[in-house]
Amino acid sequence: MSIFRSYFSKNNTIIANSKTNTAKNPVTQIFYGKNVAKKCTYTGYSGHTCDGVTGFSHTAVNGYSRFLFDLDLDDIKNKIDSCCLLLNSATTHCLKMVNTSNFDDSLLNDKVLVGDTRRATSFTLMLFKAVSGSSWSEGVGYDYQRNVGMFEPEFDITHSTRPSHWFSATTLVGWTFPGTYLNTLGSSFTPLATQYFDNGNENINLCSTKLTREVNELLTAATSTISANTYGIAFLPAFENLTGLTEAYSVGFFTKYTQTFYEPFLETDYNDVISDDRGNFNLNIPNRLFLYLYDYNGNPMCSDTQPMVNIVDCNGVTQLTLTSTTLTCGAYYIDLAIPNLPLGQQPPVEYEDIWSNITINGIPQPPVTNEFIIYDNAFNIGVNAGTPKIYGYSVSGVKENEKISTGETRKVFISTRVPYTVSQQVLVDNLQYRVYVTQGTTQVEVIPWSPVNMSFTHNYFLLDTSWMIPNEYYIDIKATSNQQVDIYSKQIKFQIVNQL
Repeated sequence: MSIFRSYFSKNNTIIANSKTNTAKNPVTQIFYGKNVAKKCTYTGYSGHTCDGVTGFSHTAVNGYSRFLFDLDLDDIKNKIDSCCLLLNSATTHCLKMVNTSNFDDSLLNDKVLVGDTRRATSFTLMLFKAVSGSSWSEGVGYDYQRNVGMFEPEFDITHSTRPSHWFSATTLVGWTFPGTYLNTLGSSFTPLATQYFDNGNENINLCSTKLTREVNELLTAATSTISANTYGIAFLPAFENLTGLTEAYSVGFFTKYTQTFYEPFLETDYNDVISDDRGNFNLNIPNRLFLYLYDYNGNPMCSDTQPMVNIVDCNGVTQLTLTSTTLTCGAYYIDLAIPNLPLGQQPPVEYEDIWSNITINGIPQPPVTNEFIIYDNAFNIGVNAGTPKIYGYSVSGVKENEKISTGETRKVFISTRVPYTVSQQVLVDNLQYRVYVTQGTTQVEVIPWSPVNMSFTHNYFLLDTSWMIPNEYYIDIKATSNQQVDIYSKQIKFQIVNQL
């Protein structure tokens, strides 16, 4: 599996029945509880106002806040449109945000600096789609409340009541509903995903079939409005509607304006792992064969039509005709199991796979004939338990301490050398890699352990830096053989830098 991260294009925390804007704050405080607000009800009569808004009357209610954000899906949509990323049943989308209390257990149930607010425990957050009806302005606010006292004139610039806020999306346009939606669950509103927090210091990891379907629809739509990708995080209505509380209960997460590595994102997991069995095709077990399409510069190309494959045995007889599956741009495969060889034939024996129905830029291409050798089955059945295979590994494609500009894609090769030899190399089908950064003594995983591609000629993976935040990164390699796991730490250290 590979991953791609889509970040937020804008965000803001809105507070119930308040015009306060906190868009530029590096932390969102999502809270519920103490009676600190007024509930504004639309009456339609101009003589009634609530917080300066005409046509509303008010009653005292509990206070609560909601975090709004827009997803920037342009980069991932470009990858999909160019056939480099395919949406299929294995593709998932998950929202991830880092809890500001995640690093210090002593903060659990602690008082927050502002007001009678305590860090929340035992609660459920939900991901919702905003019922906006239009685009919205992020705003320039920072503080959650106006500064008072002798420093007010100097520091009041950090507090803003300009939209967006609870009532308005922009200066001229209000939300369809104040707060973007009515806080009752019904036919008109259901969460995209929910997450229960036991201690209150857990990170947000919101995943659901509904969320994946929602994002896939956005990515495959021919056109979409700006407001179509506005979402939010909030407590369930049951928490927002709690009464009689003497404290407010809050949970904090880093926003897009954090000056740390912990910027929130939507993570897309998709399958583009190549595991080509052409060099090790075994009888009577499933095998996978690939066809690769590249131009003269080595760039992958997509066929306008879906390639077909004829499997021809050693006697020149066509045994099967299969339709290929597209894995990613320029890579097509078939899954094939051959249970028996023609009468009188014993492994190893050579077969052919003839690929046809290939059309590039409207031009039909001639059939492509490849070969593969069928060996006896790969099972080791007997009294010999075997021993782990130990190899030497080297990484190329990225240099040690190299500075890579954001947006580059590197093909990183892992060469596997047979021990006690100078240059004898083999392909390995169980290699994994991961990419991470360090924050103090903590390793923060950027790409979790993922399979290394195995083509017919080499082991490699693609390092897509388009979504990587400028920082110093490390690559680890993991090999598994005969139940033994070997991890080769910090094989490469490199930096991602911004392009000027």
